[in-house]
Amino acid sequence: MKHLLLLVFWFFALPCIYGQEKTYSLKECVETGLRNNLSLKNSRLSVLKSQTALTQSRSRLLPVLSADFQMADYLMKPANVTTGALLGSDFPDNPTWQKIQSMQYAMSAGIRFGVPLYNQTVLSATKVACTVQELSNLSYEKAVEDLTVQIGNVYYLAHASLELQKLLDENIRRMEELCTITEELYKGGVVLEVDLTRVQINLKSLVAQRDQYATLYEQQLNLLRFLLDLPPETPMAVCPMPSEVVLLQAEGVSESLPELRLLSTRQELTDRQIKAVRAGYIPSISLGGQFGAIGYQEKFHHFFHTSGETHNWFGNTYLALSVHIPIFDGNDKRLKVRQYRYDRQQAETTFDMRRKQLDKEYADASRQLRHNIEVFHTQKDSYRQAEDVYAVTEEKYKEGVASMTELLQDEMRLRTAQSACVQAHCQCNVAQLTLLKLSGDLETLIR
Repeated sequence: MKHLLLLVFWFFALPCIYGQEKTYSLKECVETGLRNNLSLKNSRLSVLKSQTALTQSRSRLLPVLSADFQMADYLMKPANVTTGALLGSDFPDNPTWQKIQSMQYAMSAGIRFGVPLYNQTVLSATKVACTVQELSNLSYEKAVEDLTVQIGNVYYLAHASLELQKLLDENIRRMEELCTITEELYKGGVVLEVDLTRVQINLKSLVAQRDQYATLYEQQLNLLRFLLDLPPETPMAVCPMPSEVVLLQAEGVSESLPELRLLSTRQELTDRQIKAVRAGYIPSISLGGQFGAIGYQEKFHHFFHTSGETHNWFGNTYLALSVHIPIFDGNDKRLKVRQYRYDRQQAETTFDMRRKQLDKEYADASRQLRHNIEVFHTQKDSYRQAEDVYAVTEEKYKEGVASMTELLQDEMRLRTAQSACVQAHCQCNVAQLTLLKLSGDLETLIR
């Protein structure tokens, strides 16, 4: 009986335990997003891809081995023509031409190898591949930075929606109490029906507004789930909004921002591409060779006889040192260098323009943060005053001194002050997030 009761208990308790929503902090959201986000997975694959390209470029400096085998059937027997002097008959004035006819069938087999001894083009291409890999790494860092900012923005918006829901719940509770009091007063003939109707309309408006923020909050949580690559049915919630704005230190635009380093590396890439093209003017030296044999037969089946007389095999082994000297390529390299120079100038202009734009964004975000902090403190004071005014008006209404119109107006002012205070708090967080991104201090946000 005890085991049965325990089994029934766990049967009903487990769904409650696993169905309970988990409250995620901003740090947990960012860490989960960096671990699961699909866009970052693609960025990591791009990094691996660039590493493979670098390895492939370096492998061009390794020796190359190949095995060759060929069987040839000369349908028309090849012939070599030479002078009689080479055959032992010396006729200097009127040499006699002699014809040497080859076999119809030939078979060759061997192993070839080649290794570059000096090839500046391959070395320059390897440096270009290194720069491309660095670009991939910086692109990944920028993707991490952008995802962190995106998660932070959505998290702060969900903060605000959750806080507004809580405030509206309190307002609804007060309005329900007021509605109950007004109904009793109406039944006693103290207030008019229109006053009761006004309270009921205001209560319905508050409930509709609360439902609107609840829907917005769920949409923001769905966006968070998407960024964190969590299933849509995952129960989650965000932490409550703190009562005060927490300021973090940010000191100017950082020169080590992934975006700036990315633009700078693109300039470096263009320089190395120019060097790679110019390396095509430099001679290259390579070592090659072959170890093999070639055989000739008058009849094809003689290749498979064991008799030594029919095995006409000859050595085909050599070692060669090759030097490739470029002379003229139709101005192809010169025009490529000119194009890369234009790309270099564009990259410099883009870097300067973006650097100045970041300074402007930092100044605007700093000014906006100061303004939002002032608005937050002002709205917070107004919120407290509106609460006090509403409490006084509510007591006067209960005593029959204040009218319903005055009470509803004070309640509307209270809701306006609440909403403005929460929105100012949210804007402070968003502006500070922008400053932390520009100063390269996003890590302080999730410590």
